[in-house]
Amino acid sequence: MRKLLVAVAIIAGAIYGYIKLTGTDSVTVDHPELEFVPADTVFLSAQLEPVDFVAYLNAFGVSPDYYSDASQQQLAELAADTDEPQLRFLLSLATEYMRALAQPEQLEVVTGIKSQMRSIGYMVGLSPVMRIELANEDAFWQLFNRAEEASGISHQALPGEDGGLRSYQFNFGEFSAELLVSVTDGWGNMALVLPTQGEQTRQLALLTAKPERSIISDNQLANIASDYKLNPNAIGFISFKQLATGLTTTDGNRLAHDIQLLASPQFSTAMQPWNTAECQQDLSSITESWPGMYFDSKITTKAGDQTHVRGKMLVPTANKETINTLSSIRGFVPSHIADGVTDSVFSFALGLDMAEFAPAITKIWRGLTQPAYQCPQLAQLQQQMQQANPMAMLAAGAMVHSVQGASVTINDLTLDPTTMQVSAVDAMISVTAKNARSYLEGLKAMVPGMAEITLPADGEELPLNSVLPMLDAFGVTPMLQVNDSHLVVYAGDKGTAQANTTLQQAIGKNGMVSFGMDYARFFGIMTQAMQASGQPVPEEFSSLTEMNMQVQANMDIDEQGMVMNSQMTMGKKK
Repeated sequence: MRKLLVAVAIIAGAIYGYIKLTGTDSVTVDHPELEFVPADTVFLSAQLEPVDFVAYLNAFGVSPDYYSDASQQQLAELAADTDEPQLRFLLSLATEYMRALAQPEQLEVVTGIKSQMRSIGYMVGLSPVMRIELANEDAFWQLFNRAEEASGISHQALPGEDGGLRSYQFNFGEFSAELLVSVTDGWGNMALVLPTQGEQTRQLALLTAKPERSIISDNQLANIASDYKLNPNAIGFISFKQLATGLTTTDGNRLAHDIQLLASPQFSTAMQPWNTAECQQDLSSITESWPGMYFDSKITTKAGDQTHVRGKMLVPTANKETINTLSSIRGFVPSHIADGVTDSVFSFALGLDMAEFAPAITKIWRGLTQPAYQCPQLAQLQQQMQQANPMAMLAAGAMVHSVQGASVTINDLTLDPTTMQVSAVDAMISVTAKNARSYLEGLKAMVPGMAEITLPADGEELPLNSVLPMLDAFGVTPMLQVNDSHLVVYAGDKGTAQANTTLQQAIGKNGMVSFGMDYARFFGIMTQAMQASGQPVPEEFSSLTEMNMQVQANMDIDEQGMVMNSQMTMGKKK
């Protein structure tokens, strides 16, 4: 079971990277491949201009070493242990894929896929379709031939204008599906089709027919890119609107039609209440306000240099009152964390205006519970939410009403190899509050032990060892400074510089959550600490400690909704 989970994790990581990775400066939508994507698709991930495959791996920390002989061996063992030919077929394909990832220069030879890759993934109803541009069509077919030889299963040849069309039949218990593989116009196509789906779906999945309305009909994709400020050549989405239509109607889109054909009597009975006009109207109203999740990204790479990836994920809402309410709780994030990838081992900042937090959450809670939904299931959900009134919990926030944010940054950390205690640290901790000095003086009367601390004057430092003697055991002397906006505790050259910069910054609403990490350094420290304590070190840590990747993610509220902007830097240059 553990080996199966590892294999699933490896493949899932590659899929995640495929969904996430895209990048180009172009803003055109002139790609004939999109004419095959139905307008009612629930999901789309399209990389429409080439990206170097090695950069694709490196940008997401999926380096060739990660897909080493050990990973391939795990898949081979899984294939050897199963007596299911169909599972051996899939595991054989996965093993070949791992082999190509371990030797990227062999990508075209092993799989036929172009090293400068373009790809598209989407749904035709319930059928997932994956398309990848090929450099060598014969090598692509040989990939499947080797899987057939390893598993003992064979394909059924289908007629087609462009040559090879293959059908592989899979049966797992009561579940059955058909894997359709084809090559059209230099693209390798794979689609999973269910026996309940009709010939029209098969034709769309095989790309032998085009939908009446595609994703580029009426400038649909261009409008999405324009409305949400996304790169149309490197774009993806999950449509909440199409998903709700598929689940609450019998023929509102291809997904709904497929679900009706596939559904068991028990499922149909369970979903029947959601098919009422009242539920359809209420859910339509919700998805008009929250239409989906949208993402894009940009990758820049240079041979022998670093690879940089910028990504954006947006959950927009048309409800401007919700945006204004969420924006009101934004707080302060120190500039050295908010501005992007840094040289720190780890950083985290939480920006919340605690004076606005309770009123905002209360307003949002009332907005969720007070509209009178006509759909009985949504009305019942509202009643349950009404019983979970957050006011009692939020009342505890009165003690921190002045707080605007807090952060921690670890620039460097050294452990004594003998005692494994901290022997050196370069770090900075900050708490930002309006009238911070007055606020902290008030806390001193309520928090045991703080009454004895005399806060330093502006510009003066207080060695924390003088009030916390136990710090002497670590050989570290953190310093404390306070002004009317910030309290900072710091040690080391970088921590001192960050603290001084933070003290000079005016309080402003510039973020909500920021997170950063240097993978190799962070997991190197974790590995060292686990080894010293006698704890077993997971095998996966060995790859993480060699991963020269720095990440930074900022979650915030902008004028369109909830947004996460991420940056990743990977490469030899430090």
